[in-house]
Amino acid sequence: MQRLVLTAALAAMMFAPSVAMADDVSPETQMNEAGIQAVEAHWVRAFVTGDAAYLNTLLDAGYVSVNTKGVPRPKADIIALAKSIAAKGPQTIPPPSPNMKIAVHGDAAIVTDAGFGQVSVDVFHYANGAWHAWYSQHTSVAPPDTTKKS
Repeated sequence: MQRLVLTAALAAMMFAPSVAMADDVSPETQMNEAGIQAVEAHWVRAFVTGDAAYLNTLLDAGYVSVNTKGVPRPKADIIALAKSIAAKGPQTIPPPSPNMKIAVHGDAAIVTDAGFGQVSVDVFHYANGAWHAWYSQHTSVAPPDTTKKS
């Protein structure tokens, strides 16, 4: 009986670290839609709070964001903009968009979203156990004309 208890205790100790490690895995490291959703949510929080460390890790070295006026902004400009916004005081973190569509293709993902008068596209690649943003495009969209009759 003691041998059985000792064997069970040893087995529990051997497997406990791997179970604990599985619980510590961030959803952001998953190579699927849930991983991208977690990254997008963290990106929004990091941007409005000026979390430069997270943005520096998330954004690829060659990252470019093209705004609605067609102006390209590199990674450093985006991080500086986030710091500037955060310096103005606490910002409201918007909830996840119900219009977001995510397509994961192996180690690449494309996110499209529509809201706030624009359509946006984010392109990601997966490397070294994490998703990284490569490119973002924002395009203004006119609101639908509700005065026209069919």
